[in-house]
This record gives sequence, C-alpha cells and structure tokens, in this order.
Amino acid sequence: MTYAPCPPEQSALVLIDLANDFLYAGGVIADAGGPDYQRRAQAILPTLRRLLDAARGAGVLVVYATDAHTPADVELRKWPPHAMQGTRWAQIPAEIAPRAGDLVIEKRTYSPFVSTDIDAELRRRGIRRLYITGLHTDCCARHTSGDAFQLGYDLVWVTDALQAFTEDAHQQGLEYFKTWYAADPGQFQPAAGVIGAWQEARAGAVLTR
Repeated sequence: MTYAPCPPEQSALVLIDLANDFLYAGGVIADAGGPDYQRRAQAILPTLRRLLDAARGAGVLVVYATDAHTPADVELRKWPPHAMQGTRWAQIPAEIAPRAGDLVIEKRTYSPFVSTDIDAELRRRGIRRLYITGLHTDCCARHTSGDAFQLGYDLVWVTDALQAFTEDAHQQGLEYFKTWYAADPGQFQPAAGVIGAWQEARAGAVLTR
C-alpha cells in the first residue's frame, strides 16, 4: 500500500517504549545509551506532545506500546532487567501520559505484536494506518514495523519523533524501513507534516457536516 490520505478514525499514533527507563538517568536503558542518547531521546518529547494533542483533536487513536517486563521475559536473556512491571521505570512521563480513550499496551518483547493483543485491539477499532514514533528506531520500532507490515498495516514513520542509541543507528533504522517496508517516500514524514494532514482532515470533516 502506498502513501495516500487515510481517515483519522482509521489511523493510530503508536508511541513505542516512552518509559522512564528509556529516557532518564538511572534507567538501565538510558544509562546504557549515555548522556548524549538521553539528551536526544528527551528532545523528542515536545514533538510527541504536539503529535498527541493533534491526534486526539483529530480523532486519531493514541496507542502506547511500552515495556513492562517480568523476570521470566526472554528479552532479559539479552538485556539486564529494565522497565520492570509495576515500577516507576515502566511508567510513562507525565508530559506525554495516557488519557482516557487511549490504548495502553504493556509489552514484554521488542514488538507488541508478539506478546500482546494489540492486533486484535487495532482491528476491532478499524485501524489500518499506524504512525510509528518512539524508541528505538533500529530495534523496537523496527520489530514493531516489521510485524505490522507483514500483518497488512499501512505504515508512516514520523522521522523527528523517533530516536536510537546513536544518530547513526537512528538513520540506519530509517534506511532499513525504506529498504524493506516502505513503498512510497511519503511514508516518511516530519511531525509538522503529519499534524498538518490531521488538521486538514479534521477541517474537511467539519465542513461536510
């Protein structure tokens, strides 16, 4: 499927791993990335805030797909315990916190399509386009995108609302999407372009009422 307008009510803004552990010093993942990574990861929060406001205003479903690990999770064979379920490190920062009507998914694997019922929840709501944001471009966003692509979802990557441990890793993640999943350059959009399209769709809906 190539990039084309999609009704907001058939779209979802997906925020991947925007938990404290991934963002702030003292978190296992944040400390693994170091101060420069933490700065870049935190720098996307204002952009995400604008996307959240625009999505909710336009009727786009907001989906949080965030690590909430248990000690038995297979991912902990690779990584030290992080974003453990029930701790503050698995919580989403207040400035981008979920609101009533959002879909909040606690995942235990890189991709929520493996360890949660996200696919059923999206299909029940008639969602066919996913706007991918969050952490990390080359890991959890990549695995989520791969599963979503193979399940038939239309994907748009919000390029300035994604990050990785390094800027090179972020760019490599975007290049991977271009190579394996994208069918149209328009599937890569900055937040301003996505917000503008949602606002235009909302204004058009108002005029046709």
